[in-house]
Amino acid sequence: MGNRLYVLGAGPGDMEEVTPAVSAAIASSRAVACAPRHLHIAAGHPNVIEMTSFKETFERLREELKLGDAAVVVSGDTGIFSLLPLIKKNFPDDEITVLPGISSLQSLCAKAAETWQEAVILSGHGREIGGAKILDAVEHNRAAIFFCDAQKNPAWLCALLAEAGLGAVEAVVGERLGAKDERVSRGAARALAKESFDTLSIVLLINKDFTERPPLLPEDADFIRAAGVPMTHEEVRAVITAKLRLTPESVVWDLGAGTGSVSVAAAQLCRELHAVEINGEAAALIRANAERFRLHNIKVYEGSALSVIDALPDPDAVFVGGSGPELSMIFERVAARGAGIRLVVSAVSLKTIALCTQELAGEKFTGFDAAQVAVSRIKTVGKTQIWQAQNPVVIFSAVTGAAKGE
Repeated sequence: MGNRLYVLGAGPGDMEEVTPAVSAAIASSRAVACAPRHLHIAAGHPNVIEMTSFKETFERLREELKLGDAAVVVSGDTGIFSLLPLIKKNFPDDEITVLPGISSLQSLCAKAAETWQEAVILSGHGREIGGAKILDAVEHNRAAIFFCDAQKNPAWLCALLAEAGLGAVEAVVGERLGAKDERVSRGAARALAKESFDTLSIVLLINKDFTERPPLLPEDADFIRAAGVPMTHEEVRAVITAKLRLTPESVVWDLGAGTGSVSVAAAQLCRELHAVEINGEAAALIRANAERFRLHNIKVYEGSALSVIDALPDPDAVFVGGSGPELSMIFERVAARGAGIRLVVSAVSLKTIALCTQELAGEKFTGFDAAQVAVSRIKTVGKTQIWQAQNPVVIFSAVTGAAKGE
């Protein structure tokens, strides 16, 4: 058995909150690596490695492990947004012992007298995170916790909430928790958006009036409608949503979005939804339905599909529900974005069905499939009920096969 590498949770930073087990592991280790702001935790140890470069620190630890046990001190708790995964990757053959610490999350919730077992935990600290993901978490949960950095700081976060109509959400901001000059501020997000905060901050957001998530496939009657604006009905919408094969990280285009019923269904399953609609009244309906279902990841573009496509991010899936004479060119533009994009098209007219069959079964696409959805609904006639057939809809699906740039 080789020597042991300890990964130790430092807690918020105050020595009083460092666990006895962590202190004992530091004392028994031949060498201790820690970031500059944690040097006080290893004060008095004869062999402290100041962690300024991961590569150099890990090389030094490998040498120390040849001679005895070594330790790495990480901020907060080892199990939440810590260096533990990176350490395990770089020391795959070493025996690693992990000792937890009190996280800043736990510390802030304790100071706020709030529980966190149901909170959604998010981080913008040194990583990308979309505003829509944050808004969705706050909108549909009583509590959310956000780890900040210099750019995605508490004021930025609170301003994001205020701009989205969530300014009344209560925010508890913990700055430099565990330090002698720590500060905890509490108030409505709209008020704290005007304040300045330390870059080393964490925010607890409490939404006592959070909204329940809408049903995955709302009924047609749940949508705001307008005469003359088409809507994909719920049975067909269910098949389209399934054919899109969405994941939580999918980026989706809805071209010719109409009322926005497919946009609403897909937005609940994907990261971001870009709805394009040429009709101004319909575009307003999409925005209204996104607001009705409290979905923050739907972005609406008013214009023809071809005039907007170049401004859209690369998609993982595309639904075309209405396009007119642009359909063939839309297929070309989607295929030009690269391989692996799933394309789903609904067609009613024989002309559109023929075009989709010819082009989606062609060389630019793979996995061609088509399914006809024929729905009949009960209709009351006098004292009895009969079946009334609706117009059948053909759902085409295929995947782009061309490499990007070809």
